[in-house]
Amino acid sequence: MNPSSTVWLTEDIARNLGISGTEYPCRILELKELLYELLKEGGRSDIVVLPYFRKVNEMLAHLRARNISGPVMIYTQGEIMPLNLMDLASEGVVFMDATRFPKTMMAGFICFLQKAQNLGRVEIAAEPAPRAAGPPGGRPATDVRAFFKRVMGERQRLIITCQFKADLPTLTVTCELIQMVGEVETKLVLDKFNPQEFVDLYRQLAGDRPLNGHVTDGGESLGFDLKLASPPRGGKLVAFLPELVYAQKRKFFRVEPDPQEPVLLHILPDKDFTRSFEVNDISEGGVGLSIPYGNLDRGGAYPAALSLPRSRMILGEARIVFKGDPEGHTIDYGVNLQLHEMDMQQLRHYVFKRQAGILAAVRNMSL
Repeated sequence: MNPSSTVWLTEDIARNLGISGTEYPCRILELKELLYELLKEGGRSDIVVLPYFRKVNEMLAHLRARNISGPVMIYTQGEIMPLNLMDLASEGVVFMDATRFPKTMMAGFICFLQKAQNLGRVEIAAEPAPRAAGPPGGRPATDVRAFFKRVMGERQRLIITCQFKADLPTLTVTCELIQMVGEVETKLVLDKFNPQEFVDLYRQLAGDRPLNGHVTDGGESLGFDLKLASPPRGGKLVAFLPELVYAQKRKFFRVEPDPQEPVLLHILPDKDFTRSFEVNDISEGGVGLSIPYGNLDRGGAYPAALSLPRSRMILGEARIVFKGDPEGHTIDYGVNLQLHEMDMQQLRHYVFKRQAGILAAVRNMSL
C-alpha cells in the first residue's frame, strides 16, 4: 500500500480527458520526459497512463525492473490489438479506447484506481526479481547483469568516487541506477546524484577519469569500476556494464582529510608505547592507514584516541579489520573505531563538513 500514489499522464492525454492535475497527486509531462522521470521518481503503486507506442513492451519491462508495479493504462483512439494482449493484461496493463468509452468514464476510472491504490485495494504487481545467490564462501555473484538488476529493483544507493585532479582529494557522491539499456542491457543509466552538480563538474573537469563505485548488498560491500559510454548530459551518466563485481572492504561514505588539517589516530599497541599516525581516509566506520609500522595484528583490539581538527580528542577502541602485505616501507590497515554514540555524532559531522570542503575545492577549479 502506498498512501501517496501518483498518476502519471502525458500532456495530450490529460488535455483530452480534461484532467488539470489538481484532482489528485499527478505528474503531467511530455511523453519522453514523463518516461524518464517515471523511472527516476516513480513509486511502487503509481498509476501510469500512456499513449500506445511501438516500445510499450520495452517500457513496461523497465518499469517492472524498477519495482514500479502499479496499473498501466494504454490510452488509444482507435482499434489496437497487440499480439501479446494476454501477456500485457497479466502484467497489469489495461487498454482504454476513446472511441468506445466516454472521456468522463475514463477520467473517473483513473480517479477510482488512484483512490483504490491508496486504500490498498488494488494490487497489480509483477513478481519480484529473484535474489541472485553468490558462490560459496561469501564471494560476490559473478552474474553482473543480475546483480545490477537487483540493485535497480531495490533502489539501492550507489556510492561513486572520482578524483578530478591528482593533488585533490577524492570526491564521493551517491546516486541511483535508473535504467539498464542497450540491445542486451550493456549500459547503466545513473541519476539522482547527491550533490546534483557532480555531473556538471565531471563533464567540465574530469576528462576520461575513471569512476569507482560500491554498494552494500546483504551486509556485504561490493565494488565495481565504471567506464563512461557517452559524454555526461542532462544530470545523468551512462556507463558500460562492468565486467565484474568484486568484494571490497569499504561500506561507509569516506572522505580524505585536508593535508593542512590532518586527522590523527593515537593507538596503544601491545607491549609498546602510544603511536600516532595520520589517517588516509575516514568514515563513521573507521579509518584507513598506510604507515611504516607492522606491530598491529589483524583482529586485534587496542585502546585508541581520535584527534579531529578543532575538536576535543575522542577516546575509544581500534579494531584492526584489514592488514595488507608490506609495500616498500608501509603497510595498509583498515581500522574499525568503537566509539560512544555522542562521539560518533561528532565524527559524522566532520565527515559531512569535510565532504562540503572537497566539493568546494573541485568547484573552484571550474571558476
